[in-house]
Amino acid sequence: MFSRAVRPTASLARSLSTSAHNNAKVAVLGASGGIGQPLSLLLKNSPLVSRLSLYDIAHTPGVAADLSHIETRAQVTGYIGPDQSLPVSLLHNII
Repeated sequence: MFSRAVRPTASLARSLSTSAHNNAKVAVLGASGGIGQPLSLLLKNSPLVSRLSLYDIAHTPGVAADLSHIETRAQVTGYIGPDQSLPVSLLHNII
């Protein structure tokens, strides 16, 4: 009788995955501000983030250059101004 009670939990444990896909693409809006810079630094250090895109109206390429010197697997790109803003399709997913 005891073996029957243990059997369902053992099969449940085998069906769960312990590995995670670490391919999160993250965009930070306002990345060169007082909150955006520390947030970008924390996201750069996260093992879950594979690509980090920084957006703001000024100084974003400099912040991206500073963060790119940190040796993690996340790739950092910085975009500045309205010419390099987020595509409308991405903004619909955020809102």
